[in-house]
Amino acid sequence: MVQISQKIYALKEIWDMDFEKYPLASFYNEYPFLIFENVLSENDCKKIINSLKTDEKYTAKLINKGLDEEIRKTILHKPTKKIREFFEMVINDKKAEIEKFFGVSLLSGTDIQILEYKNGGFYKRHADNASEIYINGKLAGYKLVKPERKITTLLFLNDDFEGGEIEFSHLRFSDGKRVVFKPKTGEMIVFPSHGLFAHEVKKVKGNRFAIVKWWNVI
Repeated sequence: MVQISQKIYALKEIWDMDFEKYPLASFYNEYPFLIFENVLSENDCKKIINSLKTDEKYTAKLINKGLDEEIRKTILHKPTKKIREFFEMVINDKKAEIEKFFGVSLLSGTDIQILEYKNGGFYKRHADNASEIYINGKLAGYKLVKPERKITTLLFLNDDFEGGEIEFSHLRFSDGKRVVFKPKTGEMIVFPSHGLFAHEVKKVKGNRFAIVKWWNVI
């Protein structure tokens, strides 16, 4: 394994693959990602979730493939102006810390996506800005397909469900244990969007809500 922070290692076979691994936080941090607690109050999170009941819904689709529930079972909600304002407030408060941690400047971001995983929802392993490349049935690397995505910001709106953890597929603790993140209401995790931080969302029992936005950086 290759140490990428004080507590987290990357699998060497993934680290050695030739794909973009920028940005990457300083080795001297405890973790290679940021976790912010209570960036929104439980009451504000409930307001956002309740507002979705009146919004038009559409089903998530993969580019050029249409709906593929073998890979991803998610519902996307169109964000309202108020939800955008909530999220902008969170980012403005944490922007300087994010930039310092990753040694970058945040540029323009995508529009936010509001993700709902209903009972049985999941998302198989994926990188946020790249497609997996396989040779003879074995993962050989990642092909960059969304270069405007460099940093992922993911804000969780509830935790009253089972499952739904995020597992970073290629990361490990020093004892070999997998890196699994359990969402908490009002908490935000920030991590690079490239293949080293490929992740999956475990199957959900209940309803899981989150807001995601991707950022370009320099």
